[in-house]
Amino acid sequence: MKVRTLLECTIDTFNPAPELTATIGVVLAGLPSAEERLAVLQTLYDEIVNALEEYTTPETEAAS
Repeated sequence: MKVRTLLECTIDTFNPAPELTATIGVVLAGLPSAEERLAVLQTLYDEIVNALEEYTTPETEAAS
């Protein structure tokens, strides 16, 4: 049997950064080990890098 904790949050899409930051902090605080926290942070980092590449690549190509 798995024990889970469910986190529900509302994020204001007009200014999401503070609420996303708080949500990430709560999730990380709920993880029992540094290795698990690091794995979550690495996954988030990878997703952010991919999103940034998607948003910046078309602008770079259009400028060429």
